[in-house]
Amino acid sequence: MKSLFLVFFYILTYSISNAQITDLTGSWEIVEFAINSDGNSDKKTEEQLKKEGSVLNLFFMNDDKFKQTSNMSGTGTMDSQEGTWNILNNNLTLELLMNGQKFKLNYTYMVEENMLVLTRSNPMGTMKIVSKFKKQ
Repeated sequence: MKSLFLVFFYILTYSISNAQITDLTGSWEIVEFAINSDGNSDKKTEEQLKKEGSVLNLFFMNDDKFKQTSNMSGTGTMDSQEGTWNILNNNLTLELLMNGQKFKLNYTYMVEENMLVLTRSNPMGTMKIVSKFKKQ
């Protein structure tokens, strides 16, 4: 009986994990960007981002490969980083190679109706970044 329960649990976990991966796989374009810091909030809507010419595109591939292209680093150029991604429950981890160094970024995420919401906080909890993307 115990082994039957373990098999059922494994199948359920595997099915949920595959559903999450399927929901995330594909191309995503930023439509909202907000920084909340020490009680202050700065939010950019899709209209404002387009007016400013801001670009942030995320590409999640089936083989755990990841790529992002963006001109939002402040340098004024379009930059591209590649790496890997994985999910566990509602946590998304990106490992990116930037300027020859590996960076690990941890987010909580949620996917609803072709919208991806990524949330990241600094270790002290004094700043939170919330980015919304629509599936392409």
